[in-house]
Amino acid sequence: MTCAARTFRATLALILALGPVTPVLADTIDANVSENAYARVMRSINPRLPENQSRAYATVLLSNSKRMHLDPRLVMAVVTVESHWDERAISVDGAIGLGQLKPSTAQNLGVDAWSGKGNLKGITIYLHRLIALFKSSRSAIGSAIASYNAGPIAVENNGGAPPGYAAQHYVAKVFATWHGFKARLSGQTGASATTVAASVDREQTAYWGAL
Repeated sequence: MTCAARTFRATLALILALGPVTPVLADTIDANVSENAYARVMRSINPRLPENQSRAYATVLLSNSKRMHLDPRLVMAVVTVESHWDERAISVDGAIGLGQLKPSTAQNLGVDAWSGKGNLKGITIYLHRLIALFKSSRSAIGSAIASYNAGPIAVENNGGAPPGYAAQHYVAKVFATWHGFKARLSGQTGASATTVAASVDREQTAYWGAL
């Protein structure tokens, strides 16, 4: 095994071993947004998604996001960019399902990558641990999203998203999708998209650090 491979495995082991961070953020992000609203957005992204399946996804998304102290719309943005809510999606390098989890990563997370429910749970845990790993960085969430795409070693070595189009475009796309969902899925009646985004950013920043 090469030195780089050993280092990657060690870092991945650290990520997977990180325990839960004690939640301190009040549950205000989507207290007024129903599961059905999330399900409708999922079906707008993937019209082939049956209504009952989208509702099941919404239930799992919201429950796991609350448990892992993440904005569910961030998790939703990652899934949208990765698979467009197709649980049968398989990448050229063997990543599986909604969040395109590698089988080894899914196994380490203790989830079934082929199960929509398991995949969503795994994505949320993995994102939580990536953000915790980069909590002291300038942009904890940005570094975590870059790591989801390019791997934590590349991000650590570069101090952020690696140079080049792929990783930086991925981060920009996830953030744009996330901000779009903030506007679409907001309990702040009458609030502008800018106000909604700023409110969510403040609450996430209070927990994770600078965005």
